[in-house]
Amino acid sequence: MFGLANKATPIIGVDIGSSTIKVAQFKRDKNGLSLVNFGVVPTPEGSIEEGKIAKGDIISEALGSLLSLHSFVGKRVSASVSGQLVTVKQVTVDEIPRQPLGDIVKWEMEKHISYPIEEAVFDYQVLSRSQTDDGGVKANCLVAAAPLDIVNGLMGVIRKTQLEPVFIEVEPFAELRLVDYISYKRPDLDAKTIVMVNIGSTITSINVADQSMIRLTRMIPFGGARISQAIASALGINTERAEELKQESVNVDPDANLPAGSEAERATSAALPIIDELVLEIRRSLNYYTTRFESDRPLHLILSGGTANLKGVADYIELSTGFTVELNRLLLDVAKYDPSMFAESYLNEMAPMFSVATGLSLREFEAAAVRKRSGRHQAKPVPIGESLLTYRPGSEGL
Repeated sequence: MFGLANKATPIIGVDIGSSTIKVAQFKRDKNGLSLVNFGVVPTPEGSIEEGKIAKGDIISEALGSLLSLHSFVGKRVSASVSGQLVTVKQVTVDEIPRQPLGDIVKWEMEKHISYPIEEAVFDYQVLSRSQTDDGGVKANCLVAAAPLDIVNGLMGVIRKTQLEPVFIEVEPFAELRLVDYISYKRPDLDAKTIVMVNIGSTITSINVADQSMIRLTRMIPFGGARISQAIASALGINTERAEELKQESVNVDPDANLPAGSEAERATSAALPIIDELVLEIRRSLNYYTTRFESDRPLHLILSGGTANLKGVADYIELSTGFTVELNRLLLDVAKYDPSMFAESYLNEMAPMFSVATGLSLREFEAAAVRKRSGRHQAKPVPIGESLLTYRPGSEGL
């Protein structure tokens, strides 16, 4: 491992996605947090297959080059696992005398994952307990589970890059940390149920958080790559050109007035049915949430991921769902930055892509921020070898 000098450096948040690798780092000074740096590189083609790291060596090389290019400080890393095989779920189990609760939760989780429980890394947190009519006890638990090979693959990349893995957690908690961290600046967020929609290249995560607690997580096989493929097919062009059109010309704003028959109008027409599929899945997820959980707090959507920058997409989803929607530009609320290094326009453009990396990098700063603004006790940091579920607002730990 690494010496004490490395332990004094701030954590680097590393988000390895199927299309890009994102890295962010902040440091604390007497006036609060400041941005050390952030950067992104394409994920090497073929290095991730079906959500699993297939070629760790070339990902490690790309990550190492990114860290060197942007002069990140130290080697301490917090990273996340994500994808359709990663599960975050609330379960209710009967507690049995002299039977470890962890074993009971483990048996219950076997019903909710598609792979053997022996091949999973999982952790749980008790949210509440209640008495049953016959004098028993039911425990309502939040459980996070991920395939062991996904976690081991990520750990292998980190160590091959000569980095020190400090925390591994599931993606929704990193995004929630970012929202929770800046809520003292945004009291409007504290008053709402937050729906974090992270549109990746191939997977979109929909995470519902109420009062700083994840209530629902859903992964759907939808991403920005499908929009590009639809444009390429409709216009008879290659995917590289379709990607350019998606970023530069497509505009799904309901009030957009694109010239009829123009390339931008045809590309937009090809993209809209795909975006409507996403809207349908968001509606389904929120309908399920509202029927299962009673809450009078209004729903508010925050869009992340590269596709969140698609022109007009926030307005389109707001009009289609009836809920308020904003782009995840919370990175700018987290910390100060040097305007000679970072243009505000560039930070605004890149912020939605860095929501997970930013949340990961805040891992050690969250406790002081939460205590300062609300007096809530924050759980002690959980070392990588002990827990996958590391974000526990208001909890004393397991």
